[in-house]
Amino acid sequence: MNKGLATLTIIDAEKAQKLLDRYGSTQNGRRRPPKQQLRLFGRSVTLTKSRNNPPDEFLLRSLEEEEAARIQRIPRLIPSTATKVQKSFAISSFSCGLWDYLGQHAVFVDYFRYRRGGTILFGRSSLNISMPAYDRYPQLEIEYDYSSINGSIYLGKPFYPTVTISLEIAPRLYKITPVGGDISEPSTLAVLLENMLLQTKKPVKSRIDSLGKASDAVAATCFTYQFVLSQAADLQLILSLKKERQIPKLVSWKTSTIAPQITYCEQLALFLSSLAHEEIPYRLKYQLQMLVWNGILSPDKVTKLISTVVQFNQRAGVDLAVHSIQQLARKVQYAGPEADQADFELTILAKFILDFADTGRQDGGYVPYTRRSHPNGTWIHRATVTPLGIYLSGPYWESKNRILRRYANHTDYFMRVEFMEETGDPMRFEQDVSLDQIFQQRFKTVLQNGFIIGDRHFEFLGFSHSSLRSQSCWFMAAFTTETGEPLDARSIIRTLGDFSHIRSPAKCAARIGQALSETVPSVDVNLGVVQIVDDIERDGRMFSDGVGTVSQSLIEKIWEKYAVRAKVKPTVIQIRFAGAKGMISLDTTRTGDVLMLRKSMRKFEAPDAFNIEICGSGIRPLPLRLNRQLIKILEDLGVSEQPLIALQQEEVDELRKTAQSPILAANFLEKANLATSAMIPTLVRTLVRLQLNFLHDQFLRHMIELSVLVKLRELKYRARIHVPMGFTLHGIMDETGFLREGEVYCPIVDNATGRREVLVGANVAITRSPALHPGDVQVVNAVAVPDNSPLNDLHNCVVFSQHGSRDLPSKLSGGDLDGDLYNIIYDERLKPKRVVEAADYPRVEAISLDRPVERSDIIHHFLTFMQQDQLGRIATLHQAIADQKVRGTFDGECLVMAELHSTAVDYSKTGIPADIKRLPKNNRLRPDFMASGPRVEIAETIELAESRTPSDEDEAETSFYRYYKSKKVLGVLYRAIDEHAFMKELQSSNTEQLNTRSPDIFRSLWSYVQNKTTSFLWKHCTETARDIKEIYEDNLSGLMYQYSPTPWASTITELEVFIGNIVGKTHGQTKRQREASMNMREDYERLVEFIVSQMRNKDAGREEALERSIACMALGLEDDGASGPVRRGRSQVMSFRWIAASVCLQEVERLQKSTRF
Repeated sequence: MNKGLATLTIIDAEKAQKLLDRYGSTQNGRRRPPKQQLRLFGRSVTLTKSRNNPPDEFLLRSLEEEEAARIQRIPRLIPSTATKVQKSFAISSFSCGLWDYLGQHAVFVDYFRYRRGGTILFGRSSLNISMPAYDRYPQLEIEYDYSSINGSIYLGKPFYPTVTISLEIAPRLYKITPVGGDISEPSTLAVLLENMLLQTKKPVKSRIDSLGKASDAVAATCFTYQFVLSQAADLQLILSLKKERQIPKLVSWKTSTIAPQITYCEQLALFLSSLAHEEIPYRLKYQLQMLVWNGILSPDKVTKLISTVVQFNQRAGVDLAVHSIQQLARKVQYAGPEADQADFELTILAKFILDFADTGRQDGGYVPYTRRSHPNGTWIHRATVTPLGIYLSGPYWESKNRILRRYANHTDYFMRVEFMEETGDPMRFEQDVSLDQIFQQRFKTVLQNGFIIGDRHFEFLGFSHSSLRSQSCWFMAAFTTETGEPLDARSIIRTLGDFSHIRSPAKCAARIGQALSETVPSVDVNLGVVQIVDDIERDGRMFSDGVGTVSQSLIEKIWEKYAVRAKVKPTVIQIRFAGAKGMISLDTTRTGDVLMLRKSMRKFEAPDAFNIEICGSGIRPLPLRLNRQLIKILEDLGVSEQPLIALQQEEVDELRKTAQSPILAANFLEKANLATSAMIPTLVRTLVRLQLNFLHDQFLRHMIELSVLVKLRELKYRARIHVPMGFTLHGIMDETGFLREGEVYCPIVDNATGRREVLVGANVAITRSPALHPGDVQVVNAVAVPDNSPLNDLHNCVVFSQHGSRDLPSKLSGGDLDGDLYNIIYDERLKPKRVVEAADYPRVEAISLDRPVERSDIIHHFLTFMQQDQLGRIATLHQAIADQKVRGTFDGECLVMAELHSTAVDYSKTGIPADIKRLPKNNRLRPDFMASGPRVEIAETIELAESRTPSDEDEAETSFYRYYKSKKVLGVLYRAIDEHAFMKELQSSNTEQLNTRSPDIFRSLWSYVQNKTTSFLWKHCTETARDIKEIYEDNLSGLMYQYSPTPWASTITELEVFIGNIVGKTHGQTKRQREASMNMREDYERLVEFIVSQMRNKDAGREEALERSIACMALGLEDDGASGPVRRGRSQVMSFRWIAASVCLQEVERLQKSTRF
């Protein structure tokens, strides 16, 4: 394309010809003046029929899709086509502040006013403010997502025409820097064609972290915004927008705005000074500062509460005092016109705190249960740094790392710090938006200077490999150990080992990160049992990279500390030991205690860290689930689409069966490991025996519907298709040398049956995720070994040969043996029809310095990695291009991206980012399977938000991408699942099973229990039961906050915690949400385990277990709703009653068995 030329593609040839007839400059191939001159931005535009290559196939297909969608929605648009609805209005200024009260009337306290005119636009998904450039001030834009607006949008009266909103999180700020001449607001046609005029350069759009120094503290902690309209008449026009479904409720309200007696900055300075000098424990200071920084209460109000907290701490102790402030933060309402002003009076807030001294119980709450059942955990505070603020949450119970174990009495001097978007999502590449100011100013300042909480100054410490990718790290405050040793963020690194020989900042950070990785301690060993041996190398290839062995006697000692309850003890374990890391496998030929480490495992010298710390192990074989990248490669290697479609359909059919009977629903929950900790599958089967249907209870019905929907969306949006004839296993090397090149050994032990099997078969497919190169899938022979081979003592692993010209793991997406997982597929239908040579990229040497690595170098690496990590972008573009190219993943552009992806994977260890200049030009065409899906709404029902095709009025907000129907297998799989139709069918089937007079099954169960236990006295256990219930609900609430993306502002739902899956806002779970779901499931299982043990009184040998469980179940008959409205939408807790019912029914059954003659 030449400068000044562009191509306009119109799907309808007849319409295109009409456009040419009017504005065209040619006729019958000869130039002529147009009948009507087309002008855009003051310039004449010439239209001629293109003589270049035919239109892009995928552009045409995307236009066909858009046209079909437009035609489909025409009937719904007809009533509103007569008049165009105005959604943009002029404003004269806007303010940021807080709600407060004068008497009983809510007033807006104006802490910061921006006195510039602009416009307010009620868009498709957000409220947008735009202020044009003026004098030396740039053009500004502010976006307020509707989903972040709490409550209603309040409209003032004509004498003071305002629009006022309260937010849960801070908005997004942008600065627009024009390039070239000023461009007036374009017409609709101009919007369609603006990219044609290449002489008009697009303005530079940048995220910013401030509207000016005076606004910084206000914007970070004050979440109420007020906009003054230029025209009072616009109030009625805005009120008429209440018909728009996406816009929050609009309420007419008499606005009162007041100026504060002292500025917000003065309030904040006074509060921080008072807090720093107050003689109370740091844990309390943290909670008080959290109330202010999170925007829950004003600095002035919290300053006045400090004396109450001091009094409470003296009365009840720090644990209960911390708990009381946490409960205050969770239960105080959002201030505003619809809230009760009495709840915000200082006396009421103080009373709420002090009441805990009388009603709280020192042996209740989160602390005792967690510490008792999870000895490798500790309480850790968290801070989330966003473009506008720093928000505090916790403390949360987290697994320890080496540093936290070493300084176990000082863990509150350490803090996990995340650098996130205002929504709690990672900061990622944003199309056509510069993030330099956020990373290089906002985040860099915090990393270099730290921040102060109470009287402690927290500074950057380091990060593990996994936390680097999740944009989180560790900070610490200086402290003195019990022996009088002063430690800070610099000196504590020196205690970990000798890093002086490492000149690469990336490698040095990774080595320090070994001590910051979450691990489980096992046994201490002395240096006498450690053997260091050479690696097996050949022709520059390392076959033993990251793998060693352990003797029988030593692994048995490890089992006594780790995997104590596991039926199948692991024989392959991923470890951290001193300065070494990698896998160890059982070697029964070694006698005594022996830990054999290879030189490739040793990363640095750590003279006093001799505990074998465990990161993971092969306790069980993991299931194999396909993903989009692997499916595309299999397709390109000749695998037919039919078996893939069949495998997906089998899973969909299994999900559909859950609606056919309660027993099938229970089987699904059990197989998917959903709600099993609460014993719901067993409960459902018990209900069937009692001729009760769990669908009659709304909570249980929603539980199964959401569980099914989560699995369905995993299939549709991620193609996570289960392959029954496949495994995912840790890889190790054959120490015996028996396996030949191209052979693997796969011993599997089923945890349920204990049965051991060895996979034997020719042409077994093996791969590793992420796979982007077609050579990342190889074919091997799975063989058995002689009966007397030591390999027969191994299980749940894949053993690779040490022979050949190149090690097999390195052929599989550049894998090694220090803990990587490998996928083995022995389903004949999925065997590749051809195999290609694996990629062999040149080794990238890490960036090295000519001096020792300093703390500032590691901070720089962390910062640049956050900003330049392109892993997700490359994988996404690879997926789109592979679908569009005839050769798929074999296409030259895809092979380049596979290489770039490999570089991006190693970026964390080398410090060398992928060269994005080598990426193919980023077109705006995407296959349909990459489109976002509808949002899941969990309220009175489980619903999928209606997909909405944008109208002409929404063009400014339309997606950057256009989508077309993919004809490849991923498109076929995607369209084979209609989640709207599936959920409608599922819910209709569930409804059909409900009688018109549905029984209250919980009360029916209660009647059954009463009938079977008439001679038992249980009411004396009511107070104990109430304690158990309070512990459960407090900790459940904690998990709902902890695993929310914005724990300082909102929660996930009870249902999400109950089924162990974070649903997320869009179509599928992100990697971050999947990992969080796993941790949340473990935390919730521990909570339920403790609650059940308390219901059964296990500590006292199950004395009065039945009576306790009856008392707990009886509490389920009460109204569990909190008294009055609560903050952040926390709703009535419904799960406790069903846990109590499950336990109680089991105790009744136990009673019946014991009294049977």
